[in-house]
Amino acid sequence: MVKHPVLFETFARPEYARPVFESIKRAKPRKLYFYSNKARSDREDELKKNEEIRSWVYEIDWDCEVHTWFRDEYVDVYTSLMGSKRWLFSHEDTMITLEEDCLPSQAFFKYCDYFLDYYKDEKRIGFITGDNYTKGFNTKGVDHFITRSIHHFGWATWKDRWESYDFDLIPEDIIFNEYIEKYFSNDLVLRLYYKYLYIGLIPFINRTKCWDYMKVLNQFRDGSFAVSPIYNLVQNVGLNGMHTHNGKGPEFEFGNNDDKGNYPFTYKPIPVLPNEMYDYAESLSEGLRKKAPLVKKILRLEIKYRYPIIYNLLKKIRNFYR
Repeated sequence: MVKHPVLFETFARPEYARPVFESIKRAKPRKLYFYSNKARSDREDELKKNEEIRSWVYEIDWDCEVHTWFRDEYVDVYTSLMGSKRWLFSHEDTMITLEEDCLPSQAFFKYCDYFLDYYKDEKRIGFITGDNYTKGFNTKGVDHFITRSIHHFGWATWKDRWESYDFDLIPEDIIFNEYIEKYFSNDLVLRLYYKYLYIGLIPFINRTKCWDYMKVLNQFRDGSFAVSPIYNLVQNVGLNGMHTHNGKGPEFEFGNNDDKGNYPFTYKPIPVLPNEMYDYAESLSEGLRKKAPLVKKILRLEIKYRYPIIYNLLKKIRNFYR
């Protein structure tokens, strides 16, 4: 039985949500927060799927304190996912959260339960991720890594960490004030990659206040780290996000074939510092180094946002000579 509260975030994709819910049922959390955004009223098929998912609440037949928030009206994905987490944290001090397309192994729950307790008072740890995409990285007898991971396909955190984040911060204040450079001080490629990535995301973040990008910006600012398992514990079986259908998301396999809830705990303490070799291996596994942008592209974007007058002048000069 899972000790810490589980948040199940759903919308209208039962084909993905059903396996996730079955995994939650097997784990039997003591507290389940069942969240459902309302389907869009002009989409009949979506309404039916939304109601189908909501009906699953009647399948909860174990000793469980069930909380439901089934919205009466549709809200956009950004409002939805921010609201669901704030709802849980209005009642609880810890959270294990799964979107409807993030399929956890049974070991994921034991892993989160243990490390939520273990790192409760270690403020340098911001969250616990269930994701590990390194495949075959030498663990050297440890049962977890400290990492600068920003993956949220099944994760856990504490109320005090969540409430420490400023979800109204201005992205430019983080991106152009050396926070990324300091955070990835030992890895030039990751510095360049994330600098370029987040410069490009500035308009989107300012428009949506998307919770995960805002959380990562806070992570850059605060210098906090994540706990990562020694192998992958969550599969992303759906598309990008739980409400959108804009291209396929990664479908990462579980790290081992044992899905009986066994996690190889060694209970061996490790320094609360990023494992540089692990971060390096993960960056390779995601292909970041193959996609690393040219420095001149980064400089062009920096000039555009930092010095718009100069940028526009240079643009006019370039167009004049074309």
